[in-house]
Amino acid sequence: MRKFGCAALFAACLAAAPVASAGDFFINGQLGRVELDSGSSDEQTNLLQAGAGYRWGIGMAQIGLETGLGKLDDLEDRSRTDYTGGYVDHAYTLSSRYAFVGANARIKPPLLPVYFIGRAGYLGLERKLDETAVDHYLDTSPVTERRQFKENDGGTYAGVGVGTTILPLLDVGLMYNQYRYSQVQYDPVGDEYQLSDDKRDARSVSLTVEYRF
Repeated sequence: MRKFGCAALFAACLAAAPVASAGDFFINGQLGRVELDSGSSDEQTNLLQAGAGYRWGIGMAQIGLETGLGKLDDLEDRSRTDYTGGYVDHAYTLSSRYAFVGANARIKPPLLPVYFIGRAGYLGLERKLDETAVDHYLDTSPVTERRQFKENDGGTYAGVGVGTTILPLLDVGLMYNQYRYSQVQYDPVGDEYQLSDDKRDARSVSLTVEYRF
């Protein structure tokens, strides 16, 4: 009888273990559109992000940590500078990649078919700007000059989202994120690119998919 009781208790523990641990670890991805504030105008590009983390909690609220990587599609621009006897064509390509670490909270009200997500933390960005200048002077052959700016910088992010569970441990939803970062700007005095002292904003709306285990 004692052996039967121990066996039954062991079987009950095995049956309850997946329920107790479900949703602690998570991996997710975001794919969406981001709007960058460049000061004089706003530019838009695509965003791709992958993250992972762990949440603590029992019941409707779980709070934990997250980390991950992301990238923006390259931004490209062109301009022309005229001068006496010729002109210069400029082509610019700005690439941005980032890593992040922060807090992540998931709230699932028991009577609603949706959940809510909140997130906030630190953002480490790498920006690389490639400039190609082609100088067309009178009837001479064009002269091409290339230079590159590369800088790492820190910022912050915060986001809120809503979603629903489509499989026992698989969620889909929409996220709105707000970012604070330094703008890459041109210094005509030093004829160089640098990060501005004041911070700019960026906003993204993305589809998110999360698997919990």
